[in-house]
Amino acid sequence: MKSSAVVFGLASFAAFAVQASDFTDTAKVVSSKPIYQTYTTQECRMVTVAAPPQAQGGRQMGGSILGGVAGALLGSQVGQGNGRVAAGAVGAIAGAIAGDRIQNDQAQAAPQQQQVCRDVQRQEITGYEVHYIYAGRRASTVTNYPPGNTINIEVTAVQ
Repeated sequence: MKSSAVVFGLASFAAFAVQASDFTDTAKVVSSKPIYQTYTTQECRMVTVAAPPQAQGGRQMGGSILGGVAGALLGSQVGQGNGRVAAGAVGAIAGAIAGDRIQNDQAQAAPQQQQVCRDVQRQEITGYEVHYIYAGRRASTVTNYPPGNTINIEVTAVQ
């Protein structure tokens, strides 16, 4: 009976000695470096834009023709002889220019609102790479917060 109690006692002690115990200790921080994540977002805003210029072939000719005829008729009423012909020619040119400007300037579209977007890159700190010394050994870990001069570490020791 005594021998079985001794064997049981030794076995219990051996089992306890093999079990690991965990505890928290502090280690000296050697360095820490932020870990960045880069992401892209899009920023948009509304702006007023001028109407696009008309294409070369897009000008209307009706105003020029009507203005030229009206100018020629009015110009031919001024002066006598060759003066009437010259006044008619000048009136036709002035009327054509005026008719063209009236018709084609009114054809311009009104300014419009347009959405303008641009890509913007941003960086965000997602953690810290921390290098530390504990019991004469260098080690590293990643934390969610910036460490101070020391860091708490979980230690597992075998007794």
